[in-house]
This record gives sequence, structure tokens and C-alpha cells, in this order.
Amino acid sequence: MNWIAGQVGEHGWASPGVIGGDGQPPWAYSVGLWLTCQSAELIVCGVPAENMTGIIDAIGGRVADGARLEPGDRLTGICAARLELRPVDLSWRKTSLLEVSDEFYGFVRPPYLQVVWADQEGRFPWEPLFRAEYRDHQPFLWLPKDDNPPGPWTRIDR
Repeated sequence: MNWIAGQVGEHGWASPGVIGGDGQPPWAYSVGLWLTCQSAELIVCGVPAENMTGIIDAIGGRVADGARLEPGDRLTGICAARLELRPVDLSWRKTSLLEVSDEFYGFVRPPYLQVVWADQEGRFPWEPLFRAEYRDHQPFLWLPKDDNPPGPWTRIDR
């Protein structure tokens, strides 16, 4: 928590992450955007940690400069992939997915937006012909946890 508090104090947010491995997928998220910028926090799933934290930091920089984020926003100029923001369903807060955020904020649960990335052809996971090899890389956090297809994300706490 000292590192998180230091990052929030210095930069306005921190970007903790889980590297993944042993059947656990990687993810990273922001902590502090809601406190310092009155913006929803962000979560990115399924790509290398340095890419995810870079995406969060780039979007966080835009927020710090006054940009407002809304569900459904499409973001460009962040990385090579197309990005879209989706609201995170509250059922995911009952998992360990946002554990550091829960510890930082205590009983307060700020809103989160999932930064969903498209495949190399620009298709998002909910679109036809999204590349099959990426299907399990991102959960559908905008859906209740129990409505997601079985996979590594629905087994996150096992």
C-alpha cells in the first residue's frame, strides 16, 4: 500500500497488476483516478503487464488533462489496437480482481471501466470473426460474472 499511496500522491494514480501464469491470466488496473480526477478507474486484461500499465497510464494522462471517459467511448492513439471502454459489473467486485483497489478505498467502491482491445483486424470480442486464439484473454466484465463463458476469468478465485 505504501507504493500505491506514493504513486497516487506523485502521479495521481497507480497501476498495479497481476502478471499471470499457472493458468491465471494477466491484468492491470488503476487506483487513484477516482480520488484525484473524479474519473472512473480503469482495468485492462490479457496482454503483457508493461503494455497494460502503459495503456492505463496513457489514458490516465488524458484524464488528468481534462478528458472525460464514458462507457462506449472508442479511444485512438493509445496503442496499435482499437480500444473501447465498457462498464464493469458490480459482481466482479466480489472477486479478487480489484483487490488492491478495495484495500485502498476501503468501503467505497469507485466505478471501473474495462479497456477492451480489438484483435489485429480491429474486431472486438463481441463482434463476429474476432480471432479465436484471443477469446480467453479478456473477460466480459460488463456482464455479470456468472454470465461469462467458463474460462480462466470465471475461475479467478480458485
